Amino acid sequence: MPKKKNGCYIAMLVAGMLGTGSINTITVNMQLKMESIGDEGTLKMFKKPWFVTFNMMFAMMLVIFVDVLVGVCCRSKQGPGTDRLIDQPDKSSSEQRLPYWKRVCMVSTGAFFDLLATALSSIGLSYIPASVWQMLKGSSLLFTGAFSVMFLKRPLLIHNRVGLFLCFLGVTVVGAASVLGSSAKKSDDSDSDSGTTMVIFGMSMVLAGQVVQAAQVIAEEWLMKDLNLPALQVIGWEGIWGVLMMVVAVYPLLYVLPGDDDGHIEDVFDTVSMIMNSAPLQVVVIIYVFSCSTFNVTGVLITKELSATHRQMMDASRTIVIWLFGLGVHYLWDPNSPFGEEITSYSALQLLGFVILALGQMTYGEVISWPCAPLPGPDPWAMRSPMPSPSRT
Repeated sequence: MPKKKNGCYIAMLVAGMLGTGSINTITVNMQLKMESIGDEGTLKMFKKPWFVTFNMMFAMMLVIFVDVLVGVCCRSKQGPGTDRLIDQPDKSSSEQRLPYWKRVCMVSTGAFFDLLATALSSIGLSYIPASVWQMLKGSSLLFTGAFSVMFLKRPLLIHNRVGLFLCFLGVTVVGAASVLGSSAKKSDDSDSDSGTTMVIFGMSMVLAGQVVQAAQVIAEEWLMKDLNLPALQVIGWEGIWGVLMMVVAVYPLLYVLPGDDDGHIEDVFDTVSMIMNSAPLQVVVIIYVFSCSTFNVTGVLITKELSATHRQMMDASRTIVIWLFGLGVHYLWDPNSPFGEEITSYSALQLLGFVILALGQMTYGEVISWPCAPLPGPDPWAMRSPMPSPSRT
């Protein structure tokens, strides 16, 4: 007889994931639009997308300590030999064939994709509103579906195709609303064309990030068949690999290559100076790291208690929270704040795009069905295309 689920516990997990996930996006947006004094002694905007990426990897690295702590607590409370509260890997021939260190090394592939996807998305966030950014991240489902056919040889069932079409339509509507809203807002400015170009560039970066994110999902699914590691360990080791990549390769490369950040693509020394010179920025960074770690842990627990589809739907719902936050900042606090969002004549179109996108995700994830796209019966899951894992941020 299946064990009855604890409703209060699941409600706490849902609230934790929705809350910390929303805080993630809000604090990333705040970081990239805050001001501080840099190395040269001038006040400037903290446009450091690669530092945001490093923070995300560092937050994921902290999850490995959560996994260790949970294991210690379980053994001390329940005695030796008891199961972990968080998912245990199944013993299989794959695990016996591959040593633990080799499986850990294989995680580096997912870490590389995750690092690149986060960096591209963070760059895009510098030029578009946080709510639009969050909506466009739903496009990862499109690329995941395509890659699952190309590389995993998974057939797309009719409900998958309908879901992907709705996602494509929703992303198109959201993108069009954002571009039109930007043009209308700056119609009286001489830099109208430049502003619209930057919005298009920002959306392109986010979409490129989702292509890489989809590649990560496919790579992780392929690797998981040989890794056989608990999900928290996969997240933690991805974080460790990501931090090592940033310190050993990415940051030195960013410093050597020419760019707009004091002559570098991103000046790590200037980043440190700006953080040290701004207490509010320090607080936002700390909140982000904590919320990112908590978001990953609660997301894994929701997948364990419910399903990956439920987790995906909850991850998409945080768009509403982020949008309401931006509107509240603009209309209730400071209309000139860079963290706020303004209602334009195209906001209704943006909302329509989000609804279509959410319907597409729910159709693909078999939460809802359509007369023209009936859900499959009790078919083997092997025939179904994978749902993308929610973003780490």
